[in-house]
Amino acid sequence: MEPKTVYLACAAEDELYRGLFTTQWSRAGATARFLGPPEEDAPDEDWQREVRARVRESDGVIALIGGYTETSDEALWPIRCAVAEKKPLLGLWMETQHRVKPTVMGSARCKGWTWENIGEFLEAI
Repeated sequence: MEPKTVYLACAAEDELYRGLFTTQWSRAGATARFLGPPEEDAPDEDWQREVRARVRESDGVIALIGGYTETSDEALWPIRCAVAEKKPLLGLWMETQHRVKPTVMGSARCKGWTWENIGEFLEAI
């Protein structure tokens, strides 16, 4: 399977989950490259433009969905970009006690954080 490029959307407050996700994935020997947001030192317009460019160059977007997602522009903007660019989008629940799908995801599905669900998504894109 050709390596996939996936943008990983996540609230800044959930960076621990992003790190755990990418570390576990690299240990599994998978052939996927994960992109994240640019440094936040740039003005909002530049940051948003760069995120959209990264989403465009991705094969798909995985959004790590947790308690901070609903109020995080860092999580919601890439999701909006994925929907606008018609990129495959998968939401992964990070917390069993918080499973609220952001409305900006539209018809995209949210699933449990399992390697089977992630593998199926990667195979489909």
